[in-house]
Amino acid sequence: MRLAIIATLVATPAALVRPQQRAPSLATWWGRAAAQQRRAAPEHFDAVVVGSGIGGLSAASVLSSFGRKVLVVEAHDHAGGCAHEYEVDGFRFENGPSLYAGLSPAASPNPLKHVFQIIGEEPSWITYDRWGTAFPEGTFAAAVGGEDFRERILPTYGGPGAADQFERLMKRVEPLGEAIFGVPAAAVREDAFAAVTLGRYLPQMAKLLLVGPAPALSKPFSEVLDAEGVTDPFLRNWLDMICFLLQGATTDEAPTTLMAYMLSDFYKDGVLLDFPRGGTKSIVDALIRGVTKHGGEVRLKSPVASVSVKDGAAAGVVLEDGTAVAADVVVSNADLWTTRKLVASTAHAPLLDYLDGQAARVTRCESFLHLHVGIDAAGLPSEPSEAFPAQWAALDDWDAGVGAPRNLVLVSVASLLDASLAPDGCHAIHAYVPATEPFEDWEAFAESGGYQSRAYRAAKEEAVDVLWKAIERYIPDVRDRVKIALPATPLTHRRFNRRDRGTYGAYLPASTGEQLMGHATPLDNFYVCGDSTFPGIGMPAVAASGMITAASILSPREHWAMLDRIKN
Repeated sequence: MRLAIIATLVATPAALVRPQQRAPSLATWWGRAAAQQRRAAPEHFDAVVVGSGIGGLSAASVLSSFGRKVLVVEAHDHAGGCAHEYEVDGFRFENGPSLYAGLSPAASPNPLKHVFQIIGEEPSWITYDRWGTAFPEGTFAAAVGGEDFRERILPTYGGPGAADQFERLMKRVEPLGEAIFGVPAAAVREDAFAAVTLGRYLPQMAKLLLVGPAPALSKPFSEVLDAEGVTDPFLRNWLDMICFLLQGATTDEAPTTLMAYMLSDFYKDGVLLDFPRGGTKSIVDALIRGVTKHGGEVRLKSPVASVSVKDGAAAGVVLEDGTAVAADVVVSNADLWTTRKLVASTAHAPLLDYLDGQAARVTRCESFLHLHVGIDAAGLPSEPSEAFPAQWAALDDWDAGVGAPRNLVLVSVASLLDASLAPDGCHAIHAYVPATEPFEDWEAFAESGGYQSRAYRAAKEEAVDVLWKAIERYIPDVRDRVKIALPATPLTHRRFNRRDRGTYGAYLPASTGEQLMGHATPLDNFYVCGDSTFPGIGMPAVAASGMITAASILSPREHWAMLDRIKN
C-alpha cells in the first residue's frame, strides 16, 4: 500500500500539484528547520521569579522598574499567592489579609507603600477608623489609635492600673518605633555595598542604637512587658492577640523590634486603617502593572518543575510542561520546603545543604480554615460603624491561648468598605483562623486522596462551624441569609497555593536570638524571598523581602536611585 502511494505521488505531474502541496525546496526546508530550532531554544530573561506572591511581585516589579526584563511564573490561575482573590456569582472573595494600615499616607514606614512608590503604581485607598472584637469580656469595636483604647476600652475591660501600664509601655516603645521608621527595609542589600546604602540613614541608625542596644531589640517582646510592669491580665491578653495577628507569634516569641514598630504605628493618634478600592486584587494588579509596563510578563498556570543550573550558577527554570526558560537570575518566592524540592535535581551540594540547614532550624507555622460566604444583606448596614464593623476578631478562651487551634477567628466583611465586591443588596464575608489549624488533622484525607469523599466533606463542615459562630457574633442570622458558602481546609490551602503541608510560612521564636534566612544563597544568581525569609510573615514583611532581594540584584547606583523614590 505504501509503495502504491509513493508511486502515485512520483507519477503525478508537477503542474497538477497545488502550490501548498509541493515538496519544499531545500532553502525553504532549511528556513523552516531554523525557525523551529529558534522556537525550541529557551526564551531568555534577565530574571525569572517563581511565584506571584506579594514578595515575588515586589521583587519583580522593582527589578522591572530598573530596566530588567522579568518573567513571573505562577502555578495558580490567579496571581497573588496567599493574597489572591477570586470571584463566584458576583461575590469577590479575598483569600488572604484583610487588615491594612500605613498605605494611604504619602509618607509611611510600610514597606509595601515603598514598593508602590518605587514602581510608580498603587491602588486608591478607602480609609476607616475601627475594627471589632468579640471576647469573653464583651463585644466592642475600638477605634484605632491610642485615645479610644486608653480612655474607653482599658477602663471598661482592664483592671485599675491597666491604663497607666499601657502609658508606661508606649513611652518605652514609641521612641524605638520612631527610630525604626527612619531606616527603611529598602536600604538593606546582601553584599558589602550595604554599608553604602544603609550609610545614607546613618543619623537614624545612630538614633536606633541610642534607644536600645541591638541584642535587647531582638529579645521577646514579653521581656519589655515584664520590665515595664505590664501585669494587667486583659492588657497582656490584648497585646498577645495583637502580636499574633500582626506577626503570627505571641509576645513570648515575637521580637521587640517588630512589636515596637507595629504598636507605634497602630496606636499613633490620628491613624486610620486602609482598604484597597477594588479589594485585595487591586494590590496584586498594581504590582503586576509594575512588571508589565516595562516589558515584563506574568504567566499564570505555569508551574515550575525545577531550577536549571549551568556552570555553577542558576540559569533559569524548567516548567512542568517541559518548557525551558533561561535567565541570568532566578528568584524563588515559594516557601522554604517547596523551594528545596525545586532545586533537588541541581546537584549543587552547598545549596542543598544550606536549605536543609534552614529547614532544620525553623518552625513551620500551622495552616488555615477558611469560610467564604455570600449573603443577602437585607436589613444590614451598608457602611461600617461601631455597632457593625467591617472586621472583627472573635476569641473563645484566653486561657487556651491565642494560638490554640480554632480559638481565634478573624472575620472581614469587605463589601462594607467597597460595595463593588458583592452583588447589589449582598455582602461578601471571609472568616478564617490565623494560621492555627494543624495540617496533621487533615493528613489522612490527603494520603487517601479523599478530597471528594463524604468523610472529608463532613469533617470540613464540622471544622468550619467555629467560623460560622464567629460571624454570628455580629450577624446572628447569617446562616439564614446564605446565597453561597465555600469552606476550605489546609488541604485546600496546599492544593491551590502549593504551600508545603499548607503552611503559612516559617518562623523563629525571638528567644532563639536568630533571624530567618536571607535572600542570597550559596548558588550564584539564585535568590529567595517571601515568608520563609527575613524579615518574616505578613504583607509588609514579604514586601520588604522582595525589595531587599531586588536591591541585592541591582547595582549600588541603581539601589541608591531606588531609595530616592521613597518618601520618608
